Amino acid sequence: MPASIGVAGHEESALRIEFRIDGGLAAFPGLAKPVTIDCDALSASQTAHLRELVQRANFFALPTHAPPRRGADARAYTIEVDDGLQCKSVTVTEPIADTALRNLVEALRAQAIAMRRGR
Repeated sequence: MPASIGVAGHEESALRIEFRIDGGLAAFPGLAKPVTIDCDALSASQTAHLRELVQRANFFALPTHAPPRRGADARAYTIEVDDGLQCKSVTVTEPIADTALRNLVEALRAQAIAMRRGR
């Protein structure tokens, strides 16, 4: 994986995120298909933004699974982050109380929609 120089001269590895949505009202089978976000294909600012959201959510310290869903209409999000140094998969369910984690999920949803539309 290629590396780049990040903040304060620290080397940053490539970032790859797999994102999947399950459940929710009016769930569509196509949304359950995971989307892989290869940050090498994004702009430097998009990659930096996603990297910052992962860090703010303290992603690698999160538990692997959130508490069980409340009701059949709750969405679950599975996020796997590989930053070249570590890889972790986390599943969270709505409602997401932690603001930083909710911001990460929102950004990943937006990126997944853009990728499905071919942007």
